[in-house]
Amino acid sequence: MNTQDWKISETLSELETNYKFMLHYLFEGVEDPERENVYRNLLRSLYELTDDSADELLKLESPNIFFEKLRTNALRSDSITDYHSQLKDIIDSIALVDLLENREEKTSRKRELSVKRERIGSDMFYAVYVSPRAEDKDLKDYLSFISNIDLPVRENNIFLSAITLSLFHRFDAKKIQVLMQAVTSDNIQLRARAIVGLVVMMQMYDVRWPLYPELQTQLDALSEKPDFRKSVLRTIIQLIRSRETEQITKKIKEEILPEMMKFNNLAGRKLNMDELMGGDSDFSEKNPEWQKELEESGLGKKLQEYSNLQMEGADVFHSTFSSLKHFPFFSEISNWFLPFDPSYSEFSILFPENNTSDLLKAAVVDSGHMCNSDKYSFCFSLLQIPAAQREMMLGRMGAESEEIKQLQKEAQEMNPTADEEVASNQYIQDLYRFFKLNPYKNNFYDIFKLSLNFYDKKSIAPLISDIDSMKKIALYCFEKNNFSEALDIFNRLIAIDDQSEDIWQKIGYCRQMLNNLDGALEAYLQADLLKPNNSWIIKRIAQLYRTQKKPDLSLDYYKKAAKLTPDNINIELNIGHCYLELNDYEQALNTYFKVELLDSKGTKAQRPIAWTAFLMKKYDTALKYYKQILSGKPNVHDYLNAGHVELCIGNKKEAIEHYKNALYQDNDFELFQMLFDADKATLVDHGVNEQLFPFLFDQVKYAAK
Repeated sequence: MNTQDWKISETLSELETNYKFMLHYLFEGVEDPERENVYRNLLRSLYELTDDSADELLKLESPNIFFEKLRTNALRSDSITDYHSQLKDIIDSIALVDLLENREEKTSRKRELSVKRERIGSDMFYAVYVSPRAEDKDLKDYLSFISNIDLPVRENNIFLSAITLSLFHRFDAKKIQVLMQAVTSDNIQLRARAIVGLVVMMQMYDVRWPLYPELQTQLDALSEKPDFRKSVLRTIIQLIRSRETEQITKKIKEEILPEMMKFNNLAGRKLNMDELMGGDSDFSEKNPEWQKELEESGLGKKLQEYSNLQMEGADVFHSTFSSLKHFPFFSEISNWFLPFDPSYSEFSILFPENNTSDLLKAAVVDSGHMCNSDKYSFCFSLLQIPAAQREMMLGRMGAESEEIKQLQKEAQEMNPTADEEVASNQYIQDLYRFFKLNPYKNNFYDIFKLSLNFYDKKSIAPLISDIDSMKKIALYCFEKNNFSEALDIFNRLIAIDDQSEDIWQKIGYCRQMLNNLDGALEAYLQADLLKPNNSWIIKRIAQLYRTQKKPDLSLDYYKKAAKLTPDNINIELNIGHCYLELNDYEQALNTYFKVELLDSKGTKAQRPIAWTAFLMKKYDTALKYYKQILSGKPNVHDYLNAGHVELCIGNKKEAIEHYKNALYQDNDFELFQMLFDADKATLVDHGVNEQLFPFLFDQVKYAAK
């Protein structure tokens, strides 16, 4: 047994002894006002001992990147105060170099200092990331670091991300206190990173949170500030939105980009043809019908949807930049959390000091749509382009730079908290890329797989339990089709106010989408009680009764819906179906004829009229409609049912031909026989001799060969 094993065993034995004493006094009836604190501290110690034991075992030879960095960092002795001093020296040196007049020497010296600054920042990141559980002195040093106005915000940001990443690995109450202190920072980026980190921490460690009353006390103080609660609400909505990223990426790759390529190829061919004919070079004037083609192709609608997603802050660039994370820059974990900085050592070509780079700055650096990680990807990609082409590209962007600035200004005026929303959203997108794309991603637990059950978290729920916040989160989940999460919140809201017809409606819809049809019907009936004569609710109730095989109840509600919305084709069609399921063929047929009159295309009622006429033994009518159906786009059922009509009127040869065509539809005789068997009783009722069926099947087989 090594020294560390012995210490762990000794601590465990001591904790067990303390627990036995606590139990002894409890059952001896001794009053102990400190018992709750004693028990809480025991649990804290056991959790921490478990963390320490696991780390001790893994740090010896685990290939996980955390333990690799831990072993490497053990050779260093720099503290956070040392890094503080080193960074201050670098910043002072850069300030002195700025005074140089020799441009070449100045550029060379600044690049050298920038590289050194980046190395110090990276070393500091890893030192904090793998640091042991913080003691009181560490907490003091950490708080001093983030509050020091002499330090650049860039390093403060990566320090805070290192604290957060360390917490993803291991719970540490004092490091969480650092995040809570940073929440009050005057700097928007620091504040945003702190709040995002804090919300995720509370998600991850909700079970352990009650063991640290000092954290809850600090959180209670923060929660008295309305801005903090708004920030938490915003972060939660943004975290929920992040779950859409893969769907958006898939949509862009599979729908929008192929349509754009197809449309561009079409337009390109037409443009070249017109140029050959000697036309002018104005694309829009030559072919005004292209706009119509754009609309008809569906691309216009998809692009509008893409634009709307971008405006609300959805992660539309993940698909674009996910393949641009191969640069050496991204092999350093710390760089995934680096705020974008034009003064980064490799960007001196892109952002020279003569300020001709305003175009790039306006279009990219100041963009609220691109996260920091993607901005680095974009700039590294620009560096791969030859200088002449790069200048041409930046020149084209220049025409739009003023427009971009104006749009950003207008957005800020319309939404004063836009900067905070952007900073928070960008950081979540940076985190998303880190956990999904970084080379060591399998070494980390993916925080984007955490459940979205924020209201089950005792630490978070009080911050978002006012009615307004609950409605905002519920409606956001609902709009994004996160029905399980939305339903949970709607249930909480209805427990507060069970007279809200709108919430009962949404509960019904969520349950319906989650396939709880009985629960959905119950909710819709409640909504109908509170607000009778709502056509949408009545149709949902009718639909669910029909799904439950209760056509009589379904018919009552469809009739109510028909009074509210007269001559509605779909309602009338469903009324006909209910009559059919109630075996009231006469009423069903009359209703279907009404649908035929209402339907300008005259096709929706064809199949139900044909089948109902057949059931009523009105074979001439059935045959007439099946001929119309077969002249269009018939399916296997159409051929099968037309065959039944011919068989019942004695036209066996025609019946065999239809059955053969039914078999050709899927070329599956077992399926054909199963469908036929389902109608056997009806055919026998219509006078077909049951002994004919085996011969009929054989004849169909021979005819189909």
